[in-house]
Amino acid sequence: MYSKTKNFSNKYLLVLFTFSVIILFSSCRKENTIQEFNIDFSNLIIDNKENKLNNDTLSMIMDMTNAITEGIIFPTINQSNDGLLHFKASVENKGKLFYKIYYQNESYKYELGEEFDNENFYGSWEETDKEFKEVPQNGIIEDAIRIVGNPRNEKIYFGANPEYKDIEKEIYKGMEMIRGDKNWLKSIEEKAETNKISVDEQLYRDMCWVMQGDNQNKEFNNRFKRNPRTGVYSFLLVVVNQDALNKIPKEVKNISLFDSIKGFTNPYTYFIKGNGKSINGVSTKIAKQAVKLKAVLNAEKGVYVDILSYPNNNFKIYPNNGKVASGKENYTSSLFQQYFHNVPKTYALKNVPLVKDILDDSYTSDEYFKDKKKYADTNKRIIDHPYISDYPGKTVKVDNNGKYITLINPGNKDRMSNPRKESVGIKTRVGFTYGKFRGKIKFPAQLNKSGLWSGITNAFWLIYQSEQDWNKRRICNKDGYVKSALDDGTKAERTSSSNYSEIDIEIIKTSKYWPENYQKTPKGYNAFNKDECILACTNWDLACPSPSNFFNGGKHNYKYINKDYTYVRWYDTYRALTSREAIPNNIFHKEYYYYEIEWKPNEIIWRIGESPDKMYVVGYMNDEFTVIPNNQMLTVITQEYHYSEFWPPVVYDQNFLPFPMNDIEGRVYEVVVE
Repeated sequence: MYSKTKNFSNKYLLVLFTFSVIILFSSCRKENTIQEFNIDFSNLIIDNKENKLNNDTLSMIMDMTNAITEGIIFPTINQSNDGLLHFKASVENKGKLFYKIYYQNESYKYELGEEFDNENFYGSWEETDKEFKEVPQNGIIEDAIRIVGNPRNEKIYFGANPEYKDIEKEIYKGMEMIRGDKNWLKSIEEKAETNKISVDEQLYRDMCWVMQGDNQNKEFNNRFKRNPRTGVYSFLLVVVNQDALNKIPKEVKNISLFDSIKGFTNPYTYFIKGNGKSINGVSTKIAKQAVKLKAVLNAEKGVYVDILSYPNNNFKIYPNNGKVASGKENYTSSLFQQYFHNVPKTYALKNVPLVKDILDDSYTSDEYFKDKKKYADTNKRIIDHPYISDYPGKTVKVDNNGKYITLINPGNKDRMSNPRKESVGIKTRVGFTYGKFRGKIKFPAQLNKSGLWSGITNAFWLIYQSEQDWNKRRICNKDGYVKSALDDGTKAERTSSSNYSEIDIEIIKTSKYWPENYQKTPKGYNAFNKDECILACTNWDLACPSPSNFFNGGKHNYKYINKDYTYVRWYDTYRALTSREAIPNNIFHKEYYYYEIEWKPNEIIWRIGESPDKMYVVGYMNDEFTVIPNNQMLTVITQEYHYSEFWPPVVYDQNFLPFPMNDIEGRVYEVVVE
């Protein structure tokens, strides 16, 4: 009897407690006044297999028509009937209400509430002073939006009018102006004497440097300086009443404003995880529809040649099919430009006086070693350095149908008495922050049948877009970035901020294992393996030691997906961290191959493969041990002659590899960023 009564009592209390919780929860729960919220894709032009709707995600190729001068926009007038992305929502009528739409890139972001979540790419209406709009009395919202660059309209990304100018004419006009200023001309003459060049050459260089600056005016919103990221975008609708609207911070209502201490406020964080979540009268809803954007950069519009990036004053473009040029059409439309290497003069080539063809197998590894002994005396060799083209457009050619770009390391059969090793490259002209960068490329082979190296480094890499303030990396808050250091790591000069960022794939012939004082070579390993090249993955973190487990000078190991990676930083203040992976030379015998750098806010993954769906990992780093860059970067593809000192231990010495007899060619089909 006692036990039954106790049982009944417990059941009664449990029911009462549950009922009370339900009432309490119901009284505290915020009702969402947004009943429906949908992105309307019906006015978009979906005209090929790349642009498609899969369930509720619309995949689209970014329209690059005006990307050089206007930045990337989605959608453009070429992608929709009116150049806008429409949305519709229904709201429960509860008096006077207001609404605002936000979007955010979900593929390359910091999680909401993390320290750097205000660096995420988010936006709203591009007129940022347009805050919340009033909901129509019938509760039906019908509106439109675009995804644009610099969505917060930050003044740091404003600059000069990006329209085409006759740069060569402007340079010579500036040179005449300097000649008319005695004091300025005197300083140029002194600089020319120091640099051991002519006054005209120094005048030309100085005017190019002046014109590369962005100091003319700050009138134009250069949206291309902070382009939309590739990947998936979500859409957030916020509906509020008047009381709630009054409580929302000004920097959330107008995303171009910022708190002097905290900086910009990510509206997604504020409404989903922050203070906005608890304000009565605030309703939020994320659309079930999403947009996934991808960039395809190809050769259809040719290659632009930028006179300001060419280091010599004898600028003249090689006559070709007109697809490599410096005129208005190429300036406004070409997605690639010729890349001119900065050749370090702190080293020198001490080359054997031989012109041979390595890649056609007519010169063997055995002959290399014989000639190495024969020309052991430096006095018997040619002291020089690698070159860049003295005729822009001659070593970069575009297929007549715009299907690919040919890169040529020129041979020396027509200049046997004055041979040279010449590097060549191109880079993209549309910058991105983060993304999966994948190049479809046919690089020249590294080795011939005897295993002898051609001497060329094949490289697919990312480089910072500009040295101007708008493209600075995040501040290194511990010690700073290394600006420069001696080869032994002493006397390092540091700075809190820097523009320099670089992420590399470089393919060379060296040993898989680092020099003995860093890593012991296993017994039986043969660095002269006839079909083994080395792929090096490098992140230039500028030796900023802020990561919790910073990899300083020496050898380190890290396991990623059951594979151990070995990293080396030559000394504590060396500005880059590198790993090595052995790959087969026969990949270069295929029509093309794929090279990929997946750059995320907190990690970098390097891959290669025979197709986009058959890629395999060849390198990995994360922000636990290296600083990941966060500024806007361009893609570079190069075939270059490196000094042997760059890749110890030396297997085949660049100094003893003959000058090439015939042209060495590679092809770039496209670069995809997704």
